[in-house]
Amino acid sequence: MATHRESRAIARPAEEIFDIVADVERYPEFVPLIREARIFNRVEDTYETEQSLALGLLTHRFRTRTELVRPHGITVVSDDQAFCRFDIRWQFAPLGEDSCHVDFTLDCESRSFLLMPVIQLLVLPMATSMVDAFEARVHALAGDAGRPEAPHES
Repeated sequence: MATHRESRAIARPAEEIFDIVADVERYPEFVPLIREARIFNRVEDTYETEQSLALGLLTHRFRTRTELVRPHGITVVSDDQAFCRFDIRWQFAPLGEDSCHVDFTLDCESRSFLLMPVIQLLVLPMATSMVDAFEARVHALAGDAGRPEAPHES
């Protein structure tokens, strides 16, 4: 089982951060370990995505379903057969006009004992760097001086 929770204030508006988190097809540009992310079905505020995580030669491809509640939250779940449970929750709470409190939670459990090392090697490292990656991305896109974009890991 893999669980990670992180909370922090980010000096950008909630809507701006929400838009970057919701734009899953751009994740390979800045989220460590994500190599591919493609939306294959979209209906109103919900979309289904096929994603691929990679660490060296180790790759895992899976599908997710994302529900958007603009600008307050994003929920990502997967019924992929590799997982007993896969649940990501983003919560965004404005802190005035130009800041936001971000709460990120990942809860993931592999269905297979053999896949558990894959989860430990891919999902947990990705989870621990998610908020950093999104914070760096939002500042880089906003052109905030002195806040470099986080490097993309291979």
